[in-house]
Amino acid sequence: MKIHLRTKAVCGILIMALALTLAAGLISYRVYAGAMDNHYRMMAKNIAQTAADVMDKSAVRKYTDAVKAVYLADPAPEFESDRELEDYLAKYDGLKDDGYWELFRMLEKIKLANGVVSLYISYMDPESMTGVYILDADNTETGCPAGTWDIIYPDNYEAMTHPEDGFDAYITDTEEYGWLCSAGVAVPDENGQVIAHVFVDISMDSVMHDRQSYLTRLCAVLVLVTAAMVCALLLAVNRAVVRPINALAAAAGSYMKEREDPASGGVSALARLDIRTGDEVENLSHAMKQMEEDINLYIRDLTTVTAEKERIGAELDIATHIQSSMLPCIFPAFPDRPEVDIYASMNPAKEVGGDFYDFFMVDDTHLAIVVADVSGKGVPAALFMVIGKTLIKDHTTPGRDLGEVFMEVNKLLCEGNGEELFITAFEGVPDLETGQFNFVNAGHEMPFIRRRGQYTPEKIRAGFVLAGMEMTRYRMGSLQLEPGDAIFQYTDGVTEATNANNELYGMERLEAVLNRNADAAPGALLPAVKADIDAFVGDAPQFDDITMLCLEFKKMMNTSDPNEMTVEASLENIPAVTAFVDERLEELDCPIKAQMQIDVAIDELFSNIARYAYDPATGPATVRVDVDREPLAVRITFIDHGKPYDPLAKDDPDVTLSAEERQIGGLGIFMVKKTMDDVRYEYRDGQNILTVEKRL
Repeated sequence: MKIHLRTKAVCGILIMALALTLAAGLISYRVYAGAMDNHYRMMAKNIAQTAADVMDKSAVRKYTDAVKAVYLADPAPEFESDRELEDYLAKYDGLKDDGYWELFRMLEKIKLANGVVSLYISYMDPESMTGVYILDADNTETGCPAGTWDIIYPDNYEAMTHPEDGFDAYITDTEEYGWLCSAGVAVPDENGQVIAHVFVDISMDSVMHDRQSYLTRLCAVLVLVTAAMVCALLLAVNRAVVRPINALAAAAGSYMKEREDPASGGVSALARLDIRTGDEVENLSHAMKQMEEDINLYIRDLTTVTAEKERIGAELDIATHIQSSMLPCIFPAFPDRPEVDIYASMNPAKEVGGDFYDFFMVDDTHLAIVVADVSGKGVPAALFMVIGKTLIKDHTTPGRDLGEVFMEVNKLLCEGNGEELFITAFEGVPDLETGQFNFVNAGHEMPFIRRRGQYTPEKIRAGFVLAGMEMTRYRMGSLQLEPGDAIFQYTDGVTEATNANNELYGMERLEAVLNRNADAAPGALLPAVKADIDAFVGDAPQFDDITMLCLEFKKMMNTSDPNEMTVEASLENIPAVTAFVDERLEELDCPIKAQMQIDVAIDELFSNIARYAYDPATGPATVRVDVDREPLAVRITFIDHGKPYDPLAKDDPDVTLSAEERQIGGLGIFMVKKTMDDVRYEYRDGQNILTVEKRL
């Protein structure tokens, strides 16, 4: 429930006024009561002291000793009837001579002169802890005759046994006597020995009545004064605070309405408001006027910024569309290529990302795949991505070494790289005929390869990043793919995806989800991996682009060229290659001698390829047979993608020497040279090409 400031002010002032009134009343009452109590205590003490000073000490001793003698004969007796009490008190009547009554009249005169209730002399018996009345200046029924005794309380007993400390006057309230102020002093003899005590009781009933009347009048005055102060304060608060604040609130509440109303002329009620209170409320009005000006300026700036942000947002949307359109996004990518199945995805962390992927046909039998990650995020990374993607694709040409491709791309990227960006990239080119997969890695993640239904990370050598150092050299690697194998490549946004607990997704989780979906086609595998990443990350924000690509090698490409055969470069395939060439020679009615010489050349040349071209791995080797009709001749070409090696560069062995004297090796190539009509070698487009020709 809303409570108005006026109500709060009234309540606050009332509470404060009541508290002040109560405090003032209590203090005034306590001061007044204390003064009256002290006055009567002092008066009781003075009366008792006056009586002690004027009385005859010898007479007091006489009557004290007489009462003491009678009392000690039968101390603190108990009476069963009033008759026994009267008989007991009659024993003291013989003590009351003229001197006794003279002392009585003197005390009675002091009592009447000072208006006290009682004035009496008492003796204390230390054994029985009782006080015995010696003389009471009251001859009425309320008086206590000589011999009357009463119990002495510990405080009075202590004062009586230590007369030097004296009695402290005290005030009591009883049903029998009402309000009394009592005091007592010791009566010493001429030697200073205490012989008795004088006690005074002063009635304070009228004093207490006056005190209550005083309190009533004081409260009435304070209430009237408080009411007057409350009214005055309310008027002052209402005028100095409430009305100006209400005016400020009304002006502030109409701000937006007047801002949208053309009739206001651009001047708000707050600007027109003139508050002159000379205090903090006036400062508040100035501050609100300044705040209104600041808000107007902020709204103008915000309108400009919002329009600019919308323009930038629209341009970023266009940039996002352009970037996504630059990446291959139509699947299946190569529906007329049953040898492969490929799928890729890219999820940027911002509107535009720095990751990219690409795949394209290099020629009819080679497919290139690229996965890369540009350092940084946003528009600069996206622009650098476009440059890197374009350069890699433009320089990937048929037969070119991928290491040379990355060296050239790196050199071009280093030129004018003022932003000092760099790219981690992986490019692979599978031969669809042979399954040979050539690749180059520039600081990128190791791929996962599926062999025999199981994904495992392939530990390959990674070179330095692109655009890092201009003279960096890159080396092409190679591995053999069999039908059914698959390659999964990705960027670090996959393994470095982070959940709310700052835990990384990591290689182990990636390998696990890949193998849970090992039989899935690329189009189903990538969404499964992304779903597993999302489940791990949860509501944590995505900090890096997530890019993935999967290539499945389904089967070898059939070239249907009867004059060419591609097999794995192994010694076990020499008979198959020999049979393939012999089948073509039989169609030409080749002489037996020439056929035997060709078979020996095949054995020598293909065994060299199997042993040395891909050592220690293996790779494909192609054998092609061509026939020239005039003059009739057969030309056999051996092609491999292994290490560059020219077998003809070695000097021929000296056959004139004995076998023990000749160096080992070189005799097989020498025999090929002697039996063939032409032998030539060249290294072109990353391939060793050795051609032998035999005229028939």
